[in-house]
Amino acid sequence: MAVSAFPAGRSVLIVGDYYLDLVFAGLPRWPQPGTEVFGTGTASLPGGAFTPQRALHRLGVPAVWAARLGDDPHSRLVLDEAHAEGIDTSAYLLHPGPVRNISVAMSYGGERGFVSFKEPLPPLDVIGVILDRRPACVLLTELTVGPRLVALVEAAHRVGAVVFMDCQHTDATLDDPAITAALKAVDIFAPNAGEARVLTGHGELNDALDRLRELTPTVVIKNGAHGALAATSTERVSTAAEAVTVIDTIGAGDCFDAGFVAGHVFGLGLAGSTALGTLCGTFSVTGHGGAAAPSLAQIAERAPELVPWAA
Repeated sequence: MAVSAFPAGRSVLIVGDYYLDLVFAGLPRWPQPGTEVFGTGTASLPGGAFTPQRALHRLGVPAVWAARLGDDPHSRLVLDEAHAEGIDTSAYLLHPGPVRNISVAMSYGGERGFVSFKEPLPPLDVIGVILDRRPACVLLTELTVGPRLVALVEAAHRVGAVVFMDCQHTDATLDDPAITAALKAVDIFAPNAGEARVLTGHGELNDALDRLRELTPTVVIKNGAHGALAATSTERVSTAAEAVTVIDTIGAGDCFDAGFVAGHVFGLGLAGSTALGTLCGTFSVTGHGGAAAPSLAQIAERAPELVPWAA
């Protein structure tokens, strides 16, 4: 398996599950009970935590993923794609049995929906990987709570890493003490607009941003075609997304995460990191399932100030 060199202060460790995404795009409407709809495009490709690893790799950021794969065809497809992309697979763990994580992903009207299955396995222990790799950032691809998060954050902070946490779909709210404790534990929290509204109960995104900022030092709210909002205790920024022809919104949030984290570990600050995340998300929607994540050369051509390491 390939092993990358890890420049001090630049590497990212990704924690999350893979999914094999069967993507349907160009739907005329959402499927309704007893009816059938046909899309205009489809793709079968690795998703889940594979998406930000691929996006970071393309941006020239050393990124490893604590992945658990099995002996099933879906896992082998992910591994084959990783090898084809030239991704670092040195932290992949092979489970002696199937690890079938599958999503049927649908995109319509700028929104996306999923029907998913996840192999019922216990969470992967990544503390040893954090202590061994000593990354600059640990990227959690979903809302994580409880003792597992506490142990993970303690390990990350012990090696000087910041913890970035995405949200993914949740029905939880800040009325749940476990949720507020989790947001207080991490350094950067990045829900999308819908998730921020559900969590806080605020319809206005600026109000949701203010409420979340009371808990987490840095909050970024991804707002699709409208760009993103972000805030710290001393700074507040917003970015607009470029208008493009949208093929598929699935994976765009993961590509945004990769861009933001890349900017953060290379010292771009809040405004630069948010702008780079927005641009990466914009590239993503021009293809299926995050596979259109941009290369370092593509960003350098469009906005060289956002990727000074390209020089």
